[in-house]
Amino acid sequence: MKICILYESKYGNGKKCVEYLKKLMEEKGNDVKSFSIRKIKPDSLPKADFYIFSSPTHIGSIPWKMKRFLKKLNLEQKTKYSLMATYLGPKTKAIQKMDEILQRKGMLKISDVKIRVNGMKGPLEDGYEEKLKKFAEKIT
Repeated sequence: MKICILYESKYGNGKKCVEYLKKLMEEKGNDVKSFSIRKIKPDSLPKADFYIFSSPTHIGSIPWKMKRFLKKLNLEQKTKYSLMATYLGPKTKAIQKMDEILQRKGMLKISDVKIRVNGMKGPLEDGYEEKLKKFAEKIT
C-alpha cells in the first residue's frame, strides 16, 4: 500500500512519532513517504492509497499552518485517512478540528491516536511506541 504522512512539528515530538510510525509501516511492506507541511504544497502531494495527517496541539486546537494546509487539500472524495496529534493539555481538540475539515471534503476517516507530550518541548509519554503500534495495526 502507498501511504503518505503529512505532519507539522514545532519541537520535534510529532516528527519523532512520524518517523517511528513510518518505520513500522515500512516493516509491514508498505511504500511510505513522509513530508513536513512546511516543505510540500497541498496541490503537489504524491498519489497514495492512504494519508496520515499529524499535528501538534496549539492552544487546544491545530496550528494555523496545518489548518490552512488541510483546507487547501484537493484529494478525491472517499480518500482514506487517519489522524495523529501530540498534546500537552487534556482538552485538545486537534483531532476533532482536523477531522471536521477533512469530513467536509468527503474523505473517510479510519482511525486516530493522541500522544501526550510531557512538557512544552517533550519528552513524549511513556508507552507512545505501543500506542503507535496499535494505530498502525488499524491502518494496515
